[in-house]
Amino acid sequence: MRYLLIVASTLAMMIASLISAWAAEITASITHIDVQARIIVIDHRAFHIPESIKIGVFKLGDQVTIVYEVVNGQLKVVSIKIS
Repeated sequence: MRYLLIVASTLAMMIASLISAWAAEITASITHIDVQARIIVIDHRAFHIPESIKIGVFKLGDQVTIVYEVVNGQLKVVSIKIS
């Protein structure tokens, strides 16, 4: 019985870690900016910028470091800074 409880709790922790959002980081130059759609493209990937971040401070060619999460198949920016 104790073994079953340990296995069940281990499986529950593994499933919970898979469900939680994974944050990743990338550093590259901005190749496209769509201010109205709030999207910045770097490394051939479109990153969605939240309203809390001022998109107007970035310009083409800026080297940026983005921390992002994948949410519903979209790359959502958590933080962004000019490198």
